Amino acid sequence: MHYHRELFRHLDTELPLYGFELILLSGKEKESTTGRVALKNMVVRNQVEFELTERPLGSFMLRYQHGIAKIISEIRPAVVVSMCHSGTLSEWQIGQLKKKLKFKFVAWQCGYEFNPGRLKKWVLSKFVPRFDHHLAYHTNARDYAISHGARPDQVTVMHNTINEAVIACMPRAEARKLVEKHWPAVAGRKIILYVGAVLEEKRLELVFDALDILKREDVVFLLVGDGPHLKAIKEKFGQRSDFVSTGQIVDGVGPYFDAADVFVLPGTGGLAINEAMAHGLAVVSGYADGSADDLVIDGRNGYRLKEGSADELAARLNDVLSDSAVASAMGEAGRQMIRGELSFERFIERVVGVLANPDK
Repeated sequence: MHYHRELFRHLDTELPLYGFELILLSGKEKESTTGRVALKNMVVRNQVEFELTERPLGSFMLRYQHGIAKIISEIRPAVVVSMCHSGTLSEWQIGQLKKKLKFKFVAWQCGYEFNPGRLKKWVLSKFVPRFDHHLAYHTNARDYAISHGARPDQVTVMHNTINEAVIACMPRAEARKLVEKHWPAVAGRKIILYVGAVLEEKRLELVFDALDILKREDVVFLLVGDGPHLKAIKEKFGQRSDFVSTGQIVDGVGPYFDAADVFVLPGTGGLAINEAMAHGLAVVSGYADGSADDLVIDGRNGYRLKEGSADELAARLNDVLSDSAVASAMGEAGRQMIRGELSFERFIERVVGVLANPDK
């Protein structure tokens, strides 16, 4: 994905300093895919594509990465890093291949289940201990790995993020002028912003419920993104005067953050919060992918929803929208957080530290 580009390019440069070569195995996208669409160009020097098959089965999304075992057998790597989904059948296969090739098996651990259940919990208890180490997105992902059989010393919290250092922020007045030129309906109104894939699990309907509670003529919801759920959103809410949908914008999305008053993420997600913080924008977020508990500190850089109700969302949005000084202070606090312990530089240090020392 576009948000992985900086990560892999940095690993491609830094891992050779420790005597390692990076080879990226990447799945191909179907032409019809919308929402989270993968980059079509090569990202690193050594990149191999594979075909991916997906089939839903109960609470599992069964995936098979065609040819992965053969590719790994030919490479004979020292370390294999996997996205660690229990429903990815080829990753179980790689777990068996590990015994033969003696590589270290590292999980890239998001630590979130869309469809939890007793069967999946049992499967995970057999799957998670197969890894030698877990690179956990956040503290919730660490706890997730440990709860399914990983030892505490096998888990490193990496605080997955974007490269905030390459984000160029635009003065607010200039950003507002640019956005208003493209979307006149937002002119003179406070902007509630969402940026990302438009999926059902994002719970974007909750934003409209909150708008109905707020009843503020000076507020507009600006949705930047595309995905399989966008059609349903437009059919239900497309005629509202307080809603603007731009479609997907990747290059050139920065001014939308800079022009907004608050960023909202009521459902799943994660890295969009980091981008909002890098732009100095207050955040109101639900659980997201678990990362919000590390990223969003109540009253400091925004609000972390506890109940996830429309009433709670409306109240928190109103808290930010009703006081520009509070919104500005929250945005600046978030900016400082994402430049400190949660920075991209520290993130890369933690990832490289694990991959370059697989026997630690």
